[in-house]
Amino acid sequence: MSQQKLHHRQPLLAASTTSNSNTSGVSTSGSNTPGNGYGSADSEQESGDTNADAAHRHLSSSTETFFHIVCITAGTGILQLPYALKSGGWIGVLYIALAAAISAYCGKILICCLYHKDGVRLKSYSEVAEAAFGPRGRMFLRALKDFNLLGVVGIYIVLAGVSINSLAVGSAVEHLGARFWIAASSVAVWAAVVLAREVHDVFFLSIFGTLTTVAMVIIVICLGISDFEFLHTRPPTKLVDLNMAPISLASICYSFGGNLNWPDLEGSMKSPKKWSMTLSLATGFVAFIYLCVAIVGYGVYGDYVRSPIFLNLPPGLAVVAAEAMITAHVLLTCPILLTAVFIEAERDMSINSDTLSLARERLYRIGFRSLVIVVIAFFALFVSDFSKIVPVLGAFAASLVVFVIPVACYIRLFKDQLLFSVWEYAWCALIVCVGLGCLVVGTSQAIADL
Repeated sequence: MSQQKLHHRQPLLAASTTSNSNTSGVSTSGSNTPGNGYGSADSEQESGDTNADAAHRHLSSSTETFFHIVCITAGTGILQLPYALKSGGWIGVLYIALAAAISAYCGKILICCLYHKDGVRLKSYSEVAEAAFGPRGRMFLRALKDFNLLGVVGIYIVLAGVSINSLAVGSAVEHLGARFWIAASSVAVWAAVVLAREVHDVFFLSIFGTLTTVAMVIIVICLGISDFEFLHTRPPTKLVDLNMAPISLASICYSFGGNLNWPDLEGSMKSPKKWSMTLSLATGFVAFIYLCVAIVGYGVYGDYVRSPIFLNLPPGLAVVAAEAMITAHVLLTCPILLTAVFIEAERDMSINSDTLSLARERLYRIGFRSLVIVVIAFFALFVSDFSKIVPVLGAFAASLVVFVIPVACYIRLFKDQLLFSVWEYAWCALIVCVGLGCLVVGTSQAIADL
């Protein structure tokens, strides 16, 4: 790409000529600052933002945003990565690197699309889809996005309840049963989402969620390496299995999903111009811990590795601790995932201090969020095979909203402003092909599991 085109694009990828928006999605336009898309904190103060929400909101640092990204991205999929390498072979290491690159790129261009008009920041991913494809595009994206997030939260609650129930075996509370713990997990998520108003308020959840993941990874690696010493023969491995390559790549790509929350995270940053660097660092860190678990798990247990990797590890207190940590992680992630649903929905319903008194705004917000949690808990508790039905539609939704739609919106919105090189079109085409491949493979596999 020529220097001229790079210079034109840089403010877009850096992200805008507008000051940062608040978590309720209200943006304030500042002066055009060539070469430095975002206004500084001082210029935001001088812009005369009169919005009450913006005046009282708390902005996140780059470090806080880093923890949010890691907590959202590094979920339970990490335990399936050694099995993904078993499916496709050692080439899965390259799949992890490819998936990380795709995830980071899609996250950057999605934020770029928020600022496709100088001086204006769109409020959400849904508005990006509307700008690119009209009202129907917004409705389609919104349905996919909200279903995917709410479905993931529902499955996380079920997983947490079942996991707590298994950990309680042999204790004084083992008679309570999985349904009790699913209900208790729902209550815990409810408490977090009604106490938190915006992304910054759940920062401590991201810290603990990230720390539990890192601790779990360390335990898995240490147990795997120690177990390797007692193996009499080295289990077989393979370099590549072309027949299983699509399944392996799809499993790995799904482990890097999370960009549905990126507009809210970027909008809550003190320095939005650092979004690209923060996302790259966070994605790189996630890729690193993924590689550690995948290489150790497949290297030690080879084609005998199971999913989740816990099933291969020697039983003991360390495995119990690792299971408890991944359980804590999924619960801590739920409130963060729900912010992408709540913030946009509450904006659309005018649940903010601009239109309501402080007391009424808080009452309406708590009521709405409580209703959503009750609905999720109902499906988790009383709908049979809930955890099998949701992945069918979830695989379809996630493939489109994480991979395909960001690229489609980016090209649609910037095709008249930027001259894309052949290599960039090829890269975007590869991402779309990967996304559509994940859609076919993921949906087929989910249907087969019914």
